[in-house]
Amino acid sequence: MKNVQYEMFDLPEIAIIGKEGLCTKEKNTAQDLWRQANSDFREIADLGMKNADGSFVGFWGAMSDETLSFLPWTDDFSRGLYLAGVEVYEDTPVPDGWVKWVMPARKYLVTEVHSESYRELFEYVIKSLIPELGLRLAGAVCDFTEPATGQNKLFFPVEC
Repeated sequence: MKNVQYEMFDLPEIAIIGKEGLCTKEKNTAQDLWRQANSDFREIADLGMKNADGSFVGFWGAMSDETLSFLPWTDDFSRGLYLAGVEVYEDTPVPDGWVKWVMPARKYLVTEVHSESYRELFEYVIKSLIPELGLRLAGAVCDFTEPATGQNKLFFPVEC
């Protein structure tokens, strides 16, 4: 996995409204949460942040430890909370049946990812790239899809 392309971003707080669930080694509910969020998306479509061209800013597979402290997942990165949703303004009201998270401002190492190499890339960045750069993982990794391009990215919160 050498030569992984990455960028560093400082992001402000990010608010996301979506469907929340617990993922474990025994049952990764992320795909089920995306199915729920997509099937009910019309309920929150008007709340999503949009670019000037009318496209959504982004869809997040946000992750946190079980205490909602936005720390890395436990049990070898297999157990934690997952929120499948759309980026919104922080003061956006939360409709019934939905959950809003406000993720803290952080520095992120960002890589493009494809589903067939997700696990390999995730492990390489955590175990090799981040340490090689003299950084440490500072929180839970998040998935991001940019609707305008369809690109999927992983956001690794890092610090020195």
